[in-house]
Amino acid sequence: MGRGRDHRYRFPAPNAPALLASRAMGPLLLGPVLLGTVPLSLSLLLPAAQAQDGSTPSGADIYAYCVDCHGKRGEGGKDGTYPRIGGLPRDYLDRQLHAFKSQTRINKPMVPIFKHYRFDAEIIDRVAGHVAGLSPPAPNLWPYAPNPDALAAYPDRAAYVAAGEQTYAGSCARCHGEDGGGTEAGPPLVAQYPAYLIKQIGDFARSGRTHAQSERCADLTPAAADAVVNHLVELSK
Repeated sequence: MGRGRDHRYRFPAPNAPALLASRAMGPLLLGPVLLGTVPLSLSLLLPAAQAQDGSTPSGADIYAYCVDCHGKRGEGGKDGTYPRIGGLPRDYLDRQLHAFKSQTRINKPMVPIFKHYRFDAEIIDRVAGHVAGLSPPAPNLWPYAPNPDALAAYPDRAAYVAAGEQTYAGSCARCHGEDGGGTEAGPPLVAQYPAYLIKQIGDFARSGRTHAQSERCADLTPAAADAVVNHLVELSK
């Protein structure tokens, strides 16, 4: 880009990929830092103060550039590399987005996005509201295939199943609900990818992620965590 040009990101219309070549679109200026760090579609997510028509971008406008990872309906993908986020409580989504922005919760692919000066509280509120209103299709998670090492930590499969149920009741249900459907204190865990849940429990154990009750999550052994996830899959049926 030439010297003196405005390198701020301009938020495009929702159907921007089809319009990038159109002169009617006007200039879409991309900063030099993010290109090559995250996909181009994600770099377009970073909004300036206004959309191309002069209005503030809607939650749907912003989320249009999240679909590559999280899916059109917030269904996630790659067996949990990208979690299911559609329909999660708005307040929870808002807190997590602010945590990503402040880097109190670290997810390396998302760090450049939240460093952008215009990914502010208003933008976070709009996209959180949109995602909370999505209805992802029901996942096919059952039956769960236990980690062999986790299964070997118990006398038999029945003991493994019982441990998952008991551990969930004692360590998780208070925040996430007896049925895993969530409470005001914690998000739903049912219908979430097992691989994602295992990773989050591991992050709590390594202090890579924290919250007010995170010591309960961090206290689980890998075998117990696997048994809990098995129980959650059973609840998801």
